[in-house]
Amino acid sequence: MNCMSQMSLVQEVAKSKNNTNMKEKFIEDLKVDEKLTDFKVVVKSIRKGKTANNKDFIDIIISDKTGELPGKIWEDGIKNCEDFEIGDIISLSGKVGEFRERQQVIITFLQKTEDFNLADFLPTADIDVEKVYEKILKEIDGSKNPFTKKLLTSFFKDKEMSKIIKEAPAAEKIHHAYVGGFLEHVNEMLDLAKATAKNYPDIDFDVLLVGILLHDIGKTRELNINHTIYRTVEGHLLGHLSIGLIMVSDAIGKIKDFPDELRIKILHLIITHHGRLEYGSPMLPMTREAHALCHIDDLSTKVNIADKYISKNDDGSQEFSDRHFSLGSRLYLK
Repeated sequence: MNCMSQMSLVQEVAKSKNNTNMKEKFIEDLKVDEKLTDFKVVVKSIRKGKTANNKDFIDIIISDKTGELPGKIWEDGIKNCEDFEIGDIISLSGKVGEFRERQQVIITFLQKTEDFNLADFLPTADIDVEKVYEKILKEIDGSKNPFTKKLLTSFFKDKEMSKIIKEAPAAEKIHHAYVGGFLEHVNEMLDLAKATAKNYPDIDFDVLLVGILLHDIGKTRELNINHTIYRTVEGHLLGHLSIGLIMVSDAIGKIKDFPDELRIKILHLIITHHGRLEYGSPMLPMTREAHALCHIDDLSTKVNIADKYISKNDDGSQEFSDRHFSLGSRLYLK
């Protein structure tokens, strides 16, 4: 996770919210045919190409805390644009167009800028990060199984890893996709897991706790933060299930006399937590704890998606939202 200062990223974004130098217009406010001047965004991705007539163009994704849009720089505009990289904050001029029924910004000029407010670009979790982290550490300390406790301690009490966990998003776009989102997600899941275990006493809660806290640990390497949340090369090529399997397997290998059956059960949680083969899990859940984990994960994910989508669309003008592709339905807004 890219650290932009000695101050934690959560603290840095929180501090920047108190500054008066905030954007007046955000991506969610843009309208087709609107002309833009000195519009500040962060670069999320870059792709260079050539047209059928062998003319250069650059496709980029631009974003701020309210969303993202594709941007297009045609050959005539490239000469008016400074060199830039993923994560750069840029000031651009251009016009909002429409391509395949989606807004697109045609960029005619851009330059990098240092005059920006970080809070305009990085949304953060609405939680007390330190308080939530202490709650999780207390839960780990209360574990009865010495091996699962050692495993979780190796992640959550490691100084470098704890800083990463506190700042990590839980996703690039879909759910809990903001600074601190990983911690918010596992905290929600922890509360749901404790309620579940009360009704199903045969669940091995120490094993389930490992699944709750480490099922998405691969996302700490799948995703990176540099003024925006973006996918790393490792994330593109391996994905967080594979990365998480490697991370947890490596950590288990450093714990003396770790029971092999327990190791297999824990790794099973990592690779099955998406619940279905078509959702990316290479195996289906085959233990009580794995079934509990995938449904608890799905509940936290789906409700978070619904909450964010409702709050974004609830302007009082309509009863139902558009269909959300992840939820598979529209949402009632009243």
